[in-house]
Amino acid sequence: MKNDRVIERKAFLGKRRLYEYEIAENIELVDDWAFAKCTDLQRVKMPRAVLGKGVFEGCSALREIRLADCDSDTTAHLLAAVAPRNDAGYLLELKEAGSRTWYDKWDSWLKRLLESEDQEGYSGQVPCGEEDYGSSDVGAYESGRRREKAELCLLRLIYDEELEESFRTALTEYIREHRAGSEAGDESWLVLLEKHHSDSKWLEAYEKAGGVTEENIDRILAGIPEEYADMKAFFVKKRSEDKTVIEGLMI
Repeated sequence: MKNDRVIERKAFLGKRRLYEYEIAENIELVDDWAFAKCTDLQRVKMPRAVLGKGVFEGCSALREIRLADCDSDTTAHLLAAVAPRNDAGYLLELKEAGSRTWYDKWDSWLKRLLESEDQEGYSGQVPCGEEDYGSSDVGAYESGRRREKAELCLLRLIYDEELEESFRTALTEYIREHRAGSEAGDESWLVLLEKHHSDSKWLEAYEKAGGVTEENIDRILAGIPEEYADMKAFFVKKRSEDKTVIEGLMI
């Protein structure tokens, strides 16, 4: 007999062209892999149901999981960031999501990720047919890990509810260390260029974190494809503003 308070396991597994989904308020359990591999899924609205294993595994486009009784944009985006992962299941205990305790756990999880070696997990990728980071080359793998870290840093800087200043500083430093032209790698810049070039929130967060300097602004502008007109306009304006400030100081 079908339970109308449960979304059954694998109910929407691999469903394409599912972009948004609102889970009914009476649902108490979303069972294992219910939405796994829904690669077009971007937004979910749901009650504080219990989530089974891998409910959103492989949902690479997921941007928001909005809880019906919580209007926090920060909670919605941070939930979506960890939901497809297999290393943060404890952050999907929705009864706690959005509380100060939950934010502390989320930030502790990100801190551990940032402190982990970029090569961590590489040996497990090599035997697989499809690599998470697009190549079995160790350099490409490490760069992929740095992109992952930079994207999460920028996300947390954008959605910064309950963010402690000491951790804000650490996130900002990671973005700055991996800005365009950096010897350590320019992955925070590549994340913008490849995934968030049309979103002003991400551009502003990168700029505010110190991703744009007098030394790298020309490199940034030269690397922006012509079809990314809004992105180019943003950084052209930034260069113009910086030039005005410098000229003002010289008067």
